[in-house]
Amino acid sequence: MTTLTVEKSKIFANLEVIRAAAGDAQLIAVLKANAYGLDLRQMAALLREQEVRRFAVTDPQDAVNLREWGFTEEEILVLRSTALEEDIRRILDAGATATVGSYDAAVALSGMAEKENMLCDVHIKIDTGMGRYGFAPNELDRILSVYRFLSNLSVTGMYTHFANAFRDKKKTQAQYDALVEVAEKVRAAGFDPGLLHAANSAGLLFCRVPALDAVRIGSAIGGRMTAKGEFGLQKTGRLESAVCEVRWLQKGAAVGYGSAFTCKRPTRIAVIPVGSTDGILLEKGRDSLRFRDCFRAALGAMAAPLRGKRPTVAIGGKRARILGHVGLNHTVADVTDLDCNVGAAAVFDVSPIYVPAGIPRVYTD
Repeated sequence: MTTLTVEKSKIFANLEVIRAAAGDAQLIAVLKANAYGLDLRQMAALLREQEVRRFAVTDPQDAVNLREWGFTEEEILVLRSTALEEDIRRILDAGATATVGSYDAAVALSGMAEKENMLCDVHIKIDTGMGRYGFAPNELDRILSVYRFLSNLSVTGMYTHFANAFRDKKKTQAQYDALVEVAEKVRAAGFDPGLLHAANSAGLLFCRVPALDAVRIGSAIGGRMTAKGEFGLQKTGRLESAVCEVRWLQKGAAVGYGSAFTCKRPTRIAVIPVGSTDGILLEKGRDSLRFRDCFRAALGAMAAPLRGKRPTVAIGGKRARILGHVGLNHTVADVTDLDCNVGAAAVFDVSPIYVPAGIPRVYTD
């Protein structure tokens, strides 16, 4: 059976790194996208064992699911500012903390809360450069209107999200400063901004911005970072399968679609029944077509062969080169020089977020 194995010891080690960097700030564990592919339910349970009591999700349904699974005491912040009735209904049903990023969203949320005779906790989102949700820093009157006129909303926090923390410390610091300035103006008007938080994984560990009252950490819990550097994190989440076929190919034989690989000698191959549909060699596609981004991508692609970067799989604890294109459901590896038989364990380095939810996540010590 194919599984995604998650090592708890690595999660614990990553939490130590995060807490050391955060100091006295509270940890908000971001569990969006099925806990970055590591399984929402199991990750939430593991974090609760480690005394993490604040979660954040993007999809309101995740908040509902967590409550149904017994996470009734934890605060769950929904990061999506929304005026959609079905989203608001789920937020209220879950007793979650809502994000308010516009006055329209605040009015819609307050109206539904009033009908249910409820008081909904909210965090106000300030858009300091991400350009998705959030009040602009110069919309102070609209921000204060949430406090003054929407009595079914209780502001318990305020935050922003860094757009460039993985590479630009100066821009990140500017975003941080903008949030702090808005919070100071809210205090000067006689209101409490509540729990202040800005630092995401890269903001905390790469940019080293001050932690404020809390930090929002997601990918770093699983040991992954968008910023380059050594942060003391340990990656977890490896795809495990087994060799289903071993055979010899003659010199000159081609492997896979497009005949992308041709054997230069008699080659013993192992066929493993997982492929791109299981997350093998998948990555986010290039979605910015600025010249500089395309130029960097082209340079990186040309440099990869020179750096000797070739995809591999661990078979029996030893690295085997992947041959040709990875198929939807199959991967071929060169085991000419390895002791390999049918049933041998095959372990792939993958990004868990691209591994389908239908593949079991197995947590090990």
